[in-house]
Amino acid sequence: MHFLRRAWRYILGLPRLYSIGGAVVIVVVAVVIVHVATRAPSTDTTVSNISHVTIASVASLSSAAGPLPVTGKVTSLNQATILAQTSGEITSLNVAIGSKVDAGQIIAEFENSSQQAALLQAQGSYDAANAALAKATGSTATNAGITSAQASQSAANSATAALASIQSTYSALDDAVHGKADVMFSNPRTATPTLNLSVPDNQLSVTLQNERAQLEGILADAKKLSSDTATADIDANASAINADAQSVITFLNNLVQASNEAVSSQSISPATLATYQTSAGAARSEVVGALSSLASSKSAYDAATSGAQSASNSATTGSQNDVATAEANVKQALGALRSAEANLEKTIVRSPISGTIVSLPVTRGDFVSSFAQVAEVSNPGALEIDSYVTPDDAKTLAVGGKATIGDNVAGIITSVAPALDPTTGKILVKIGIVGSQSSLTDGDTVTVSLVRAQNVPTAQNKTVLPSNILIPISAAKITPQGAVVFTVASSTLVSHPITLGVILGDQITVTSGLTLDMDIVTDARGLADGQVVVVDSQ
Repeated sequence: MHFLRRAWRYILGLPRLYSIGGAVVIVVVAVVIVHVATRAPSTDTTVSNISHVTIASVASLSSAAGPLPVTGKVTSLNQATILAQTSGEITSLNVAIGSKVDAGQIIAEFENSSQQAALLQAQGSYDAANAALAKATGSTATNAGITSAQASQSAANSATAALASIQSTYSALDDAVHGKADVMFSNPRTATPTLNLSVPDNQLSVTLQNERAQLEGILADAKKLSSDTATADIDANASAINADAQSVITFLNNLVQASNEAVSSQSISPATLATYQTSAGAARSEVVGALSSLASSKSAYDAATSGAQSASNSATTGSQNDVATAEANVKQALGALRSAEANLEKTIVRSPISGTIVSLPVTRGDFVSSFAQVAEVSNPGALEIDSYVTPDDAKTLAVGGKATIGDNVAGIITSVAPALDPTTGKILVKIGIVGSQSSLTDGDTVTVSLVRAQNVPTAQNKTVLPSNILIPISAAKITPQGAVVFTVASSTLVSHPITLGVILGDQITVTSGLTLDMDIVTDARGLADGQVVVVDSQ
């Protein structure tokens, strides 16, 4: 306003002699001055466009690996016939005809003391391998007390178990041939044994007699191997007795075929022939079971020996080779553990659906062959879910694991197929429905959340499989130079190259480039290296 007053005084002080045209000019100038003086000041302020991000430690993201989300199809099951997945004696029968059962409920159990022992041994080998890995990396002081002497003792114990398994294998071979198979031969331990069965295939009889004549030498060799207690010979002896056992299995396979094809005669009644058939099948199962136990013991021995070697290294300066060996031993031991769990699960008979037991052809104490019918469950309203997962995802699942169908329907994993489906190229996973089925309709497609069984690294256990860290897919960004994650330094994004592994649902494994104590941006979408950001608190 001060400026306007001065301008107006200047205009009033001009000579009166100006013409009318000049007055118009003066008025225009005054208007311009007033407009300039009253115009709002310009601003040079720009709207901020800085991105907001959140950060979290890799350990917290990895430990938060959630269930596996999949889609599945609702299918109807009016009736389910349950077959044995292994052979053996029924030691536990939890139901009777007319009993109500739920999906996943245990119906019966086979004699499984050897499978339980193998599982315990595999668990011990896995724990020892993890301890050896911690020793090699020197990343935790709590494992400093695991000394080389302790690891050597563990290896010695595993050697003793392996020697015992070799001896047990010979005992199984001796019993299968001398105790079970020889009842079908005359002069079985001579150079000219004679098969007592009447078999239409004459060549099969000749083959069996020739094989039986050779088995005495093979059993003598196996007996000699079983008496060798030198730990230095475990590898060679285990391999040799395995070869002997394969010869016995070939003989028993032919004997099973012959007993099934044989016809009764005056000397062999139908009842005696049935006994021979059972004896031949039991002999083969006995040898196969012994070989499985031998393989588990040998695997545990190899892992313990490697662990003892790694434990001799310094707790703080393990070499790269030692660390790589220890990591490989962890994976190997984990594989043996999963195998032992699967073998034990085969001895447990579960109902795939909820319903009523309408057939139960077995009783406690019966010897049941593989693929024989154990029970039949009927439920006209029963439903189950068929879903397909990748082979890598299948490794993280286990029979008996929990599942959630849709928003709140409880389920249980009843089976995980051992091979790829030829049509889909994926693994079939069946989910039984434990909760109410009222919200589900046959033929519908539903979302399913499967609880994983595989261990993932956590902040408290940073040494378990450090080369396979799980992070959300959104935390990784694919650039022309490769995949990266972002950290924040002085409000600026810093990229870190990483190597990606397999996708597990909404998570992805990172095989290199991360450590569990790194703080990374949880959502890298739309961000770039060097970008200024604001970190929001979670």
